[in-house]
Amino acid sequence: MRTMHLILPLLLVGCVKTQTTTYVNPDAYSSVEGTGIEARDVRAVSSQMATEIIGSPALAAFQGTPRIAVLPVKNRSRFLVDQEIFTTLITDLIIQNASGQLAVLNRDIVDQIIAERELKASGQVDDAGAGAQAVAGADYFLQGEVRSLSASTADAQSDYVVIRFQMTDAETGIVIWSNSYEMKKEGSWGVMYQ
Repeated sequence: MRTMHLILPLLLVGCVKTQTTTYVNPDAYSSVEGTGIEARDVRAVSSQMATEIIGSPALAAFQGTPRIAVLPVKNRSRFLVDQEIFTTLITDLIIQNASGQLAVLNRDIVDQIIAERELKASGQVDDAGAGAQAVAGADYFLQGEVRSLSASTADAQSDYVVIRFQMTDAETGIVIWSNSYEMKKEGSWGVMYQ
């Protein structure tokens, strides 16, 4: 009977299936794709948009270094889209490619910035910085949205996706730059977006 107790766990261990993981270039086509928004779509749109914003004539005419607040992307499509992926990629690409021509504001931690300024002003922490400057205000707001139209039959799916961004002057409300990035994909059923 003791022998059986030792053999059973060994048999169960031998039945465990292992998974193999493969690293894939985010810009490459994958064996698992659908008609929705893929990683390469997000990266391509972010890269193109960052280049266009940096080269915008309105920003070139700005006196000084324009400050941009990147707002979260609004998802109005049928797909599950992590809005932070767009915001992070756009922010990173603007900073990397701007060469000091633009300043990106971090609105995510404004409460922590104000609290730290209050601690410095009260003398509770050392202030080796520039002193009592105001928190940087935005010259422009960059906002985006994702929309989609879908059509399907029993066998196939078609999706038209529009990713639109616009930059608005924070003083006047005038849109100084805007662009839409369109894609249409067709495919058979089977891919589940999560």
